[in-house]
Amino acid sequence: MSDADTAPVIEFSVPMPGFPEHRRFLLVRTTEDGLLFSLRSVDDPELRFLVVPPAPFFPDYAPEIGAQAVEQLGTVDVSDLLVLLVVTVGESASSATANLLAPIVVDQRTRRAVQVVLTAGDLRAPLLSA
Repeated sequence: MSDADTAPVIEFSVPMPGFPEHRRFLLVRTTEDGLLFSLRSVDDPELRFLVVPPAPFFPDYAPEIGAQAVEQLGTVDVSDLLVLLVVTVGESASSATANLLAPIVVDQRTRRAVQVVLTAGDLRAPLLSA
């Protein structure tokens, strides 16, 4: 049985910008240490995003999750929220960057998600230090 067989299905309350037809994704762990995940469309397995939890890479990252996002998620307890960053891989792993202005926020209890578009801060940051 692969990790994809047991991966939770995450449903976006509002589709991710640019992907209006895709709401349901599998969150599949791709590394044993749980630092890298694949967010794979249920309806189109070829559509996938690499995502990471911010804490191991950006310990001071604390995006402000607005009331609208919390409402869209149906969140009762904000401690249930998991923040993930979309990773863009360049020519090598050392050139990978994380999108800091559009985190994906998942309510771990309801498995609903929303991509929050922030307006302040850096857009991208290197995932690995030089």
